[in-house]
Amino acid sequence: ASGKTLLERLGGATQLDDRRDALASFKELSAEEPLRLIVEGGIGLLVRLAGDEDAQLARDALETLSNLCDVGVPAEVPEDRPNANRVAGEHNCDMLLSDAELLPAALAPLERSDFYVRFHGLALLRQLLATRADKTHEALLHAPAAAGRVLALLEDERDIVRNEALHLMRDVVPTAPPELANILAFQGGFESLLTIAEGIVREEGSETADAGAGAVFADTFDALGALLARHVANRRLFVEGGALGRVLSLLALPPSHTSGQAARIRLACRTLWQLLRPPAGAAGGEAGGEGGGEGGGGESGRGGG
Repeated sequence: ASGKTLLERLGGATQLDDRRDALASFKELSAEEPLRLIVEGGIGLLVRLAGDEDAQLARDALETLSNLCDVGVPAEVPEDRPNANRVAGEHNCDMLLSDAELLPAALAPLERSDFYVRFHGLALLRQLLATRADKTHEALLHAPAAAGRVLALLEDERDIVRNEALHLMRDVVPTAPPELANILAFQGGFESLLTIAEGIVREEGSETADAGAGAVFADTFDALGALLARHVANRRLFVEGGALGRVLSLLALPPSHTSGQAARIRLACRTLWQLLRPPAGAAGGEAGGEGGGEGGGGESGRGGG
């Protein structure tokens, strides 16, 4: 069946099984053909289904939206239309971001604990940021609750979800508008990031220690550095809100230590050094002074744990 036929069937279905079947078929089609949708009856319908109480519908709707907004899907395109997937992906991103209410509605299901809902919701946001970063930043600025939902996933106990949220923080904040970085910091960004770092240190040497903990620790401090790099208000919050003391507590290094432990000390020291340098701009409502600050994406000092 064609995409149009499947969408009409999906929009008109009244029985749950019929809606599931139609959406599953359209999801499969979205991974195989470059499809361009309009908002009414297309992108808007999928966003509404992402908020459905049925978990399977929500999962499939978010995965379909992620496919539609991915400029690399499908991987194989017709020879006479080599850019069909990019053209379709950019178009669908524009449609999703054309209405200020659509992105917050698409991210609202992240409040659910379902693994696949969260995973595909984060994947959708990554596609939007990769293809239409400025528009996505603007949409998040006007919907701080949506940004907060993403931030809350740093507390997910499942490593895959937590790490994907962490990677978004690490990659997005350095190029995001200062106001968005302020929102993330004042909604608990420092607390969530440092809780991850403290958990890694606490489990060091235990049987439950994660083999990839060194990379996660580095990502955490890259995200911290990005929140601090250009933002005077964020720096004040970091110092006065107790985050500084928590970083200092991570500096203890036993006489007999691993290279991974030493690398984590270097990351913590880099953050402290960053606080002593003028911010690279005047974000945060005060003049930041002249001189360049260190960004969050510099040398990470990654080491094996």
